[in-house]
Amino acid sequence: MTDEDIDWGGQREGAPTEAELAFATSLNALVPRLDYWLHADDDGTPWLLVSLDVIEGHAIRDTLRLDFDDSGIRGGWSPSCLNWDDGVRAEDALVDLSGPDGLLLPANGSSIEKLARHAAEWFTRPKKGRWADYSGS
Repeated sequence: MTDEDIDWGGQREGAPTEAELAFATSLNALVPRLDYWLHADDDGTPWLLVSLDVIEGHAIRDTLRLDFDDSGIRGGWSPSCLNWDDGVRAEDALVDLSGPDGLLLPANGSSIEKLARHAAEWFTRPKKGRWADYSGS
C-alpha cells in the first residue's frame, strides 16, 4: 500500500492510520484526485474526511464530503464548501446523509475495500439532477 499519489491535508499531524491508508488508496485507485483531510476528535479518535469540489464556471459551486472511520462512511453536500465544516463531523455539521444525494453505510464487518467501492460509486453518480460525469481532472 502506498500513499504517494495522495496529498494528505487536515488538522491532524502524523501519518494516516492503517485503515485510513487502506481506504484512501483503494478509493484513489477508483476515483483519483479527491482531497483527503486527516482529523481527530477532541478525545483523539482519528477520522478521515474526503472531499470533491464541484466546479462550474471557474468557481466552486458545491462540495461533496465523505467521512470515514472505524464505524463506516457517511457523506453528503457540505453546508459551506468546507469553509467552516472542515474538521467537523458530518453529523455535527448537519450534513444530510439521507435521500438520493446522501450516504450512510455502517461498517458492520464490511471490508475497507468494499467501503471504498461504495464511496467511489457515491462520488461518481449524479447529484442534484446534474453532474453525471466525474472526469477526475
